[in-house]
Amino acid sequence: MNKLVEIVPGEKVTDEYKAEAKSWTKWDSKSRKKFPYKYTEEERILVLEGSAELTPDDGSDVVTISKGDQVTIHPGFDCKWKITKRIKKYFTVIAEEGAPEPPPAITCDVCGNDCVAESYFVAEDEQDICPKCFNKEKDKYEGAEYQKEGVKWIDVDKKKEEGKPKKKRKTKK
Repeated sequence: MNKLVEIVPGEKVTDEYKAEAKSWTKWDSKSRKKFPYKYTEEERILVLEGSAELTPDDGSDVVTISKGDQVTIHPGFDCKWKITKRIKKYFTVIAEEGAPEPPPAITCDVCGNDCVAESYFVAEDEQDICPKCFNKEKDKYEGAEYQKEGVKWIDVDKKKEEGKPKKKRKTKK
């Protein structure tokens, strides 16, 4: 088993862990089926329902997680998630003592590149798309929200320009 991922099967998860997990963030895969993810901090998970396969980028064995499992994923684990059955989980991220708050981890769901600085969010499929992939297939991502650092971004100067009437050019005769 990959040393960056530890799994405790559902029947061995303690009641204390289950109780603590209820205070964590709840996540639902909804329509997400596949996406890349790079873990920069420890993440603790309690799988409430469903299952997924995590395929490590380093070529090591696929890690399968399923209902009831207690999962600890350590920093440095880079993988591709494949949801095999809609998954719901509680999770929390554990930062190292005194470590600065990292930027949100946003990777392109098409190419896997980091796109936290600038991305397009497609709400319907809960996809993050980097500008390069977005520009290749703009029509496919119609209605996507432009974001910087994971926050909706409105270019104020561009908005001002859109509201101004176009100046007519005078030509010499």
